[in-house]
Amino acid sequence: MIEEIRNHARNLLENKELDVIIGYGEGSDPTRTTPVFIRKPEEVDRLIFDPRCINSLPIYLNKRKAYPKKGWKRTGIIGKGCDIRAITQLIAENQLSRDEVYIFGVPCQGVVSHFSKWDGGLNDDNRATKCAKCDVQVPYECDFFPGEQQKIDRSGPYEVSAPQVLNLLNLKTDKRFDFWQQEFDRCFKCYACREVCPHCSCNICITDRTTPTWIDQAPHLKGVFGWHITRALHLVGRCTGCGECTRACPVDIQVDLFNQRMKDIVQNSFGYKSGYSETEKPPLITYMTEDKENFIK
Repeated sequence: MIEEIRNHARNLLENKELDVIIGYGEGSDPTRTTPVFIRKPEEVDRLIFDPRCINSLPIYLNKRKAYPKKGWKRTGIIGKGCDIRAITQLIAENQLSRDEVYIFGVPCQGVVSHFSKWDGGLNDDNRATKCAKCDVQVPYECDFFPGEQQKIDRSGPYEVSAPQVLNLLNLKTDKRFDFWQQEFDRCFKCYACREVCPHCSCNICITDRTTPTWIDQAPHLKGVFGWHITRALHLVGRCTGCGECTRACPVDIQVDLFNQRMKDIVQNSFGYKSGYSETEKPPLITYMTEDKENFIK
């Protein structure tokens, strides 16, 4: 598989059809991989793909980052199914033009939840929870795919894969609040969750604005609650479930539990699933007369 991608990538770079290819390479030790930027045909042999390739590469296509502004006219990118969903959502929100990106789709049976869990193979103990009920193991909407793509029905509803979400929903409201209070008590507002999110695209984040100050910037419980709830609301109908926010958290807060629950609510209220259509707009930035109004009752 990877040899087919390398050969095709080499041809595109030689023919000047792509300026750069964003993919995965070996990391600092045998358990890790790292994002790589391939600009020359002779560099394509650095590209790899296996269950250690857990970083969400679409973050480098986000206009808030400096990478797309370096004069790249067309960027190639290695994409797992979940990564392509993030790219699709960026296109739907006009953060990215489809003709700016060339997608190398890769089949994926799942990735490890964290580099530290890698023991040489993928198993039930180290597989990321987002992979449990993934419907894009065979990616779609890609420009190149090594092998034959199978048609898969992706019209079904989201299935919440994190057992913590289901457990929380079975708790009474005060118990849920106690859970989040304990979780957020560890947060010191490093903003790693924001920095790895492909959909945090504001040039200036609301939490960085000081005139006026919208969110208390101190890392006490009030400021922490304000930050996480605001970020979750900004991602309603936009989060594609890459799980990078939770993986990047240095104190292991389950940040994405908010977003997984929000996906259920948006789907039930509007019949919308983020990251599956380049043309369908998120429901909270559009208006349709047939929208249900249950959410405002």
